[in-house]
Amino acid sequence: MTQRIATADVEETVVYIEKITGLDFTKEKDLEDKKPVKWLGTTGRKEDPDGTFERNSSGDLDLSVDANEVNKKEFADKLISQYGKENVKLSGDNVHWKVPIKGDPGNGFVQADFMFSANPKFQQGSMIGGQGEFRGEHRHIILSSIARARGMKYSPKHGLLNPQTDELLPNGNDWNTIAKELLGQSATVKDIRSVDNILNYIKKLPNYEELIAGARETLGRQGIELPKANQLESYTPGSIGWMRRMIDLVK
Repeated sequence: MTQRIATADVEETVVYIEKITGLDFTKEKDLEDKKPVKWLGTTGRKEDPDGTFERNSSGDLDLSVDANEVNKKEFADKLISQYGKENVKLSGDNVHWKVPIKGDPGNGFVQADFMFSANPKFQQGSMIGGQGEFRGEHRHIILSSIARARGMKYSPKHGLLNPQTDELLPNGNDWNTIAKELLGQSATVKDIRSVDNILNYIKKLPNYEELIAGARETLGRQGIELPKANQLESYTPGSIGWMRRMIDLVK
């Protein structure tokens, strides 16, 4: 009933969705890739020079909705009244709509997933698509492994939690805090955006293998091998690398 959507068709389709729903999904842009922050995962971001449709398309449109501003049931009821129950479904925190690509049924249909969250900023940072061989879920597996090694619990939906009570730790749903607590005090949000960034940061730490032990086991069952620690890298006292390492070791 629905199909993949070419990256080139995403923006026009989202503009059509905005006209129907009255919501904005494009105004605020990500500082890194300049794409709308409300486009979650790989939505509108799959652009590979090989030119193949698979690597230049998305299976659906994942869109962030602030649950503090939009009532999910009312939102769904409005779509159902216009397009029928057969085209609009609810599941958990999401509303799914079979939307015509670029607003024209002649182009086929793609599934739009409206993902409601009371903390959309955390959601947007959590649902970052993968790069290269790593998918978004692999990033969460690695973050969870690091959190366990540091005596915390990581949840892709909530952030850093107390492992005994599941209570949110102070500022545990702020990505700046998560970066510093999991990677080190000199880490920034940029260092935690992708698997490669995370590994490049922590592989210089003396407890690297301990931090990724859980992830190495989990991903290994999927045939994914994480890199070994860079044993050859040295730090000259007083250098930037040496100072950052000292900062990260002292908390």
